[in-house]
Amino acid sequence: MKHGVRNAVKDFRKEMGFTQDQLAEKILVTRQTIIAIEKQRYEPSIGTAIKLATVLDCSLENLFWIEGEE
Repeated sequence: MKHGVRNAVKDFRKEMGFTQDQLAEKILVTRQTIIAIEKQRYEPSIGTAIKLATVLDCSLENLFWIEGEE
């Protein structure tokens, strides 16, 4: 099985009621970056990942994980 970083950014964003634009503005990235992260096409830097977890009020472990690991 291929191991890769997966995320639940879209789920947490929707739960918080943010649009992609609003989330991007809060963490100082573009909407295109949020789209790429949500579609699993881009793995954010640790700094961006921490900002996402903070704004989305969740832990890094709940927001990002490595597929295939338990």
